[in-house]
Amino acid sequence: MKFLIIDGYTDEPAGLGVPPYIGTYPRYVAGVIYKNKYCVDYITIDKLRELIKYQNFNFNKYNIIICICGFHTPGKYLNANPATLREFVYLLHNFNGIKILGGPVATKFGSSSQGGQLKDESKLKYFFDIVAEENLELVVEDLITNNFNLEKINNFNNNNNRNINSKEYYNKIKDYAVYGAKIIQQHPNYPYIVNEIETYRGCSRNYSGGCSFCTEPRRFGSPVFREVKDIINEIKSLSNYGAKYYRIGKQPCIYSYYSKDSEKHDIPIPNPEIIEKLFKNISKYNPEVLHIDNGNPAVISYYPQQCKEITKTLVKYCTSGNVVAFGVESFDEKVIKKNNLFTTYENVLNATTIVNEIGKQYGENGMPKLLPGINLLFGLKGETKETFEINYNCLKEIYNKDLLLRRINIRQVVPFLNTEITENDIKKAEKRKNLFKGFKEKVRKDIDNKMLIKMLPVGHILKNVFVELKEKDNLYFGRQFGSYPLLIGIESSDNLKIGSFVNVKITNYGRRSITGKIINIS
Repeated sequence: MKFLIIDGYTDEPAGLGVPPYIGTYPRYVAGVIYKNKYCVDYITIDKLRELIKYQNFNFNKYNIIICICGFHTPGKYLNANPATLREFVYLLHNFNGIKILGGPVATKFGSSSQGGQLKDESKLKYFFDIVAEENLELVVEDLITNNFNLEKINNFNNNNNRNINSKEYYNKIKDYAVYGAKIIQQHPNYPYIVNEIETYRGCSRNYSGGCSFCTEPRRFGSPVFREVKDIINEIKSLSNYGAKYYRIGKQPCIYSYYSKDSEKHDIPIPNPEIIEKLFKNISKYNPEVLHIDNGNPAVISYYPQQCKEITKTLVKYCTSGNVVAFGVESFDEKVIKKNNLFTTYENVLNATTIVNEIGKQYGENGMPKLLPGINLLFGLKGETKETFEINYNCLKEIYNKDLLLRRINIRQVVPFLNTEITENDIKKAEKRKNLFKGFKEKVRKDIDNKMLIKMLPVGHILKNVFVELKEKDNLYFGRQFGSYPLLIGIESSDNLKIGSFVNVKITNYGRRSITGKIINIS
């Protein structure tokens, strides 16, 4: 039996799998296949399209094809074009083997191709022989254990082995995370890929029902944490197969990893000691990039002493250019209350101040070591035209206090099934479409651009910029590796090699990007 994994990319509230990232889904499921001594090939959807364009691709040389895709937090991507469920159906309509669907698209929540729109393609799931609503790797484990007998595999995840709690799940998959590391060598961007590392499932906000729009607590409930030793074993295996870049990103709040009474409080008590243990041990494998993703500003604000220690740990062991993303969503108190968001402007201001005090100094690659990012979400319940003014004024006040934000994400909410956001909420938001566009334009012009100039002045040097594509003669685009990397336009009369690293001296600015010229550093 020969397997093929087609990675159509994933993006979730707690997990990113769009190049230059590789998510946990393909690595874990590859681990099941490798451990059971079967052959498996891995291909990204972009590479597959390229192969199909220039030659025939024989899907029927495989017995089983596993398709992974889906988005619960859609974004824009520089050099990747995610797959849709419809595209998978089109590609595999003549495939004679077993077809398995996994990732966010397979869940009961469905998937979205862009913020503010939910495309219902759920009927297309029935094209697949098996739909793994959760725990894709355990579904494949079932299939192998039952000698590939589909009659013994309950479709749509109605098998007890797939509905186990998260603690049992982590015990089962700890070996698969280690075995599956090998698959990264088949990624077309290898070794220049960032490995998304999972620390826990679920969210403490589950205690009071979770944020109105979010799928994370509704999928996984209260937090269940992976053991430090299991995470380190996975990092060790990835390192052995040539991994250099990591993001400890698949969790709602890194400050809440192994927090105390996390299932009993919306704002759990942080555990600085175990977070220090985790990052100290990861650093022993000498990662070229070690970054994080989400952090809850309310946790940082409620427990400043513990979170200062955690922030110092992150600055000490992680690499520069690091970003902790704050899921603020709205500064409007009415919106906060109606959507059970919990975090206030005061919380955000306190957390932003703490992270700036400890992390804003420049690191080895020329970027600040650790800065906050802010996520804002529009179309939520209770939103009015005043919401836009409140959000702008709060961002402006943060800027006026001389605090740095690495980036501000502005999105429209998606009405996922089983959340409290409805199509009716989206219709109401459509009436404020011009307000949304105007707000976004104003933030990009008045805050993003000025924040960028303040953070990275003309003449500042950024090191190890990875050249990703050529836009036109004498203009290339590149980024440093890591969380939310800054887009850099590179002016060069030389023919730069795509995939090379250069150092760039800043000469100019876009609204959310910079332009620079190559500089040699002796």
